[in-house]
Amino acid sequence: MAGREKEVVSCVACGSYNREEVETAVRKAIDALGGITTFISPGSRVLLKPNLLQGLPPERCVTTHPEVVRAVSLICRDLGCRVIIADSPGGGIRYTPANLRRLYAAAGYEAVARDTGAELNYDTGYRTVSHPAGLLAKSFPVIAPALDADHIIVVSKAKTHLWTLYSGGAKNLFGVLPGLEKPLHHARFQDPDHFAGMILDLNDLLRPSLQVMDAVMVMEGDGPSSGTPRLVEALLAGGSATALDQVACKMMGIPAADVPTLRTARERGLPGSIPDQISLVGNPPKALQGQGVRLPSTYQGSGRGMQRSMLLSLLHRLGGVYTPYPSFQPDHCQHCGRCARICPVGALTLHEGVPELMRENCIRCYCCHEICPAGSIVIRPGPVRRLIAKISGLS
Repeated sequence: MAGREKEVVSCVACGSYNREEVETAVRKAIDALGGITTFISPGSRVLLKPNLLQGLPPERCVTTHPEVVRAVSLICRDLGCRVIIADSPGGGIRYTPANLRRLYAAAGYEAVARDTGAELNYDTGYRTVSHPAGLLAKSFPVIAPALDADHIIVVSKAKTHLWTLYSGGAKNLFGVLPGLEKPLHHARFQDPDHFAGMILDLNDLLRPSLQVMDAVMVMEGDGPSSGTPRLVEALLAGGSATALDQVACKMMGIPAADVPTLRTARERGLPGSIPDQISLVGNPPKALQGQGVRLPSTYQGSGRGMQRSMLLSLLHRLGGVYTPYPSFQPDHCQHCGRCARICPVGALTLHEGVPELMRENCIRCYCCHEICPAGSIVIRPGPVRRLIAKISGLS
């Protein structure tokens, strides 16, 4: 560690999504890092990778706010860059031009492209890329615009997450896997730490040039799609997803030691994986002292301490009698079948359009909950979780 340069993260106060306020804050955040030319070249082809997920309206706080995407696009345009906005949606939504058109419009990105001259990607091609240096994943299917870009700028949204506790810069890149390849990777990497290792391998393969994070309004509770908005009033930027996520978790009051991507990054010795390796610049809001966002209902408490770690390991093995599971409310179901399509292990079957769960097959990835457009899926504890939690002091 001696002699290693610190990873610089800038954090700038931004109290609303007012256009001028956001643009000023984004420019300040990037300028605090040395300016945009520190990260991208003039006249280059730049991919902006927001969090599109299901293409919901900005006020839902599920997607990266269009004003943040707009500000980054303008900064790149001023440098003479060709700017492409692209993502492959999650939620069992097929990666087709028609779906992309609908999702871009709903998320507000159509207007961003019109106002800034950026291009919206409709090329649904992808290529499988070898990654021999990957520790867990040696190859990835990656959407064409990510491979064709000279630079990738990740424009993420800070959110809680039912399965990974937190979703930010590093996990945002999972969106470059095309369409239904995502459930296949959930099936392949069923353990959260293994999934995190795969995410870090993907980041190592593509190596985004810059990270910009929308934390003006974050999501708390049962994210990444069914939580509630929480005002934090910050915009972050940095060259390292790991360092950026460390700062965001501190800002939100999320225990970094319990976030799989950050825990795995620390085990791998990645730069910015411990606070002492990070230099914070800018004019951060008071929120940086820790807002204490509401954590997901699946969170089982801090893993610190050998006794508690051993207990959590045992509880994980108990599976269905302890870990939270998805429960379906037929009265609210829209019978769209998305949950069954996205389930990576086929644990859901449809009976007259209503999903039924084979709980013994469920891997608790909560993809079904993430994509339900009707909010008809709730997360319930296993039958003995409350009792064991009370005895062990986890509640």
